Amino acid sequence: MANSLLILFLACFVLMMAVSVQTETTCFFNERCRCKTSNKTYVEVDCSHAKLRDIPNLPRNVSSVDLSNNYIHNIQEHHFQDNDILTEINLSLNKLHFLNKEMFCGLNSVFKLKLNNNNITKTTKDAFLYLRTLSYLDVKKNSISWSSHNVTFPPSLLTLKIDYNSSQEKLPEMPRLETLDVSGSSGHCYINIVKPDTFRSVPTIHELDISACKVNYVYNGSFIFMRNLSILDISFNTCLRFDGLENVTIDLPFTSIKIFKFNKIHKTFQMNTKVLKRHFVHLRDTNLVEMHGDSNRIQLLEDGAVQQLPSSIRKLFMSDNEFSYGQYFFDFITMQIDFVNVSFLFSSRRNNEREEICERPDESCCNQECKPIYTPAERIFRLNSPWRILPIPRKLKTALYKECYLRYEIPQFTVSENILEHVDLSYNIFYSWIGPLLIFDHVKFVDLSNNICSNVSKVFFKSVPTVAILLLQNNLLGFILPDDNEGEIMQHMPALQIINLAENRIPSLPYNFFKTQVNLIEINLEGNMMDNITFQINHMKQLSHLDLSNNRISSLDENARCHLDEVYKGKNNFSIDISGNPLTCSCDTIDFIKWMSTTKIKIHNKHKTSCLTSHGNSESLRKPNRVLKKLQKECSSYSSLIVGTVASMVVFLFVLIWGISYRYRWRLRYMYYMVKNKYQVQNKGNNDNES
Repeated sequence: MANSLLILFLACFVLMMAVSVQTETTCFFNERCRCKTSNKTYVEVDCSHAKLRDIPNLPRNVSSVDLSNNYIHNIQEHHFQDNDILTEINLSLNKLHFLNKEMFCGLNSVFKLKLNNNNITKTTKDAFLYLRTLSYLDVKKNSISWSSHNVTFPPSLLTLKIDYNSSQEKLPEMPRLETLDVSGSSGHCYINIVKPDTFRSVPTIHELDISACKVNYVYNGSFIFMRNLSILDISFNTCLRFDGLENVTIDLPFTSIKIFKFNKIHKTFQMNTKVLKRHFVHLRDTNLVEMHGDSNRIQLLEDGAVQQLPSSIRKLFMSDNEFSYGQYFFDFITMQIDFVNVSFLFSSRRNNEREEICERPDESCCNQECKPIYTPAERIFRLNSPWRILPIPRKLKTALYKECYLRYEIPQFTVSENILEHVDLSYNIFYSWIGPLLIFDHVKFVDLSNNICSNVSKVFFKSVPTVAILLLQNNLLGFILPDDNEGEIMQHMPALQIINLAENRIPSLPYNFFKTQVNLIEINLEGNMMDNITFQINHMKQLSHLDLSNNRISSLDENARCHLDEVYKGKNNFSIDISGNPLTCSCDTIDFIKWMSTTKIKIHNKHKTSCLTSHGNSESLRKPNRVLKKLQKECSSYSSLIVGTVASMVVFLFVLIWGISYRYRWRLRYMYYMVKNKYQVQNKGNNDNES
């Protein structure tokens, strides 16, 4: 008993701590700011988007303050002299135009300072003198040359985000700097030519981002001295091209490179790219883990180019390219990658994209990559045999191939041995799923949504017996699923836990459709044309949510309600969503409304659920008990009227018949005897007629 009380006390204490951490109230020192307190004495202050023109006086126990997106044009000297425990200050997106050291006096503990997106034009060279513990500084998008002002950055600085124009300024000496971001994507950058001395002042750099810096050419030896370099991003330098890439990779074996990004180093409207062995040959002597080559119009790879990649590589990002099927596909089988993204192939382009002007002699146009690619017939082909071979790297676990808009059926394939777990083929036009794809024995997640598919064979899912999450929304499966009376399409997936069949124009599902899915947790049938629950669900003991919103349900019949109640008995947190349906509130559906008001099943989106009365009015079912009382009263009055009317008609008919009988009683008696006498005369001579 004592142990139980102790556990309960600890649970309440932890819960109170979690709630206290998230408590956010208006700050007492400024009503425009919000203060978040924790179980500690420190306070986090958020004054962003508060239309402030001056920095408020902060209490001494403030640990961080966000003053971004305001109109602050000046920092008063010694304003922060009492804030010696302040560690983070965000002054981005303001109107600051001048800096000096006294503005930061007293900030002995600040390690993160953001001054980006201001209008700083002047500064003293010792502006950051008091920031002795500063390790992160962002001064991008300001109208100042820091080197021309001889600004001394704190020696403790580890991360610097700064604008850079290599033709007008030099980077200051920062021997301890680990991360340098001069990217033009988030600031202003111009490095026409990268030379061996361009980054000499930051020899210990770990991460270098020179993306979108209008780099036209890179000299050999520009990165060779960066022994600690592990992340390099040269993306969005469209004049660099793949011949320039080769000059970058030649230095990488002398670094500690782990992540290499060269996205979009090829112009949008140039000829497609063929990657040659020499472009990757220097990478095989590195320990590269991730490689990003998105948006480069890569169509083909030279035989053996894939084999130049190091065995250490695990993640490959090659989306938004123009890959054609070729022999190089089979080279990927030997790769050790566990993640690949080749989505967004053949994406359309806007013809108003602004192309970068290259400022160097167009040397590369003498190379093969600027010429139209001549590819022998055997390099681009289709396999027309009934059994197709799909090469998959042996250790691949996640494959993304979405939004390529390829119009094909998925036929029967033979798949190389693999351990694939996550497959995303969404937003294509795989209009018919024939299969099976042999064999995916480890797949847990399959996304085939948004494919406009109207046909699926009964053996297609035979290849994914272990799938747990199946996303099939926004197809046309309503043309095929209602005919699957024996549940043969789904029978091969007993481990299924989540299925999404939303927006498939399904009018109904057969009773046995989910007969083998006893482990289902969530079923989504939103946006179809169903008018009732016609499929079996009471065998799904794990089911926790059923989404039937935006269908054509006017009410749920007794059989459907019984199934739902049975599921609730096995799973007490079961919920259902029937919002957006044309539910009716009438005497015919009063049992359904009564069920809604008494059931313990959680009704999702009650505030969006309503029904139409017999008078044409819409009634909210947020409180179904109130609607039930109205219906009971209305239906009760109708019942009394009907009973009274029927009773009156019966009495009237009885009186009418009695009156007519009494008025013509002698004539009726006379007719009775005449008929009787006639019957006796006719049967008088028939002795055999005992009747």
